[in-house]
Amino acid sequence: MIEYVARSGPPEAMNCPAFICDGCRKQVVGEGIVTWCSTIGRDEGEEHRQSPIFVAHKGTCGRKVEAMLKAGYPPADGWIDYWDDIVDFVRQLSNNATEAFADDPDGEYHPHVLEGAKGTRDPR
Repeated sequence: MIEYVARSGPPEAMNCPAFICDGCRKQVVGEGIVTWCSTIGRDEGEEHRQSPIFVAHKGTCGRKVEAMLKAGYPPADGWIDYWDDIVDFVRQLSNNATEAFADDPDGEYHPHVLEGAKGTRDPR
């Protein structure tokens, strides 16, 4: 997840936002993914649901987090798992921090319901 991490030292103590791996609880720097589940693309007229977004190192941690997601958001219930590279996620997030969805003439943004974290746990 994206978490604030307390940091001490020069120039001053502060809380720093960072990507923390939901598989091993260590900071993800560079090679990492964000992963989530969604019901988008299911039957017409059904509510679009989405899980929270989780963060993982690529490889072993990514597979561990995806297994946790599948346990809480089973494909048999219509959930589809997705992932994106952290670099691409940050690029899109940065754009969306300054560009409103309502101002985008080329797309339609659909309402969704955020489901609580299911089947996930703090692996510490």
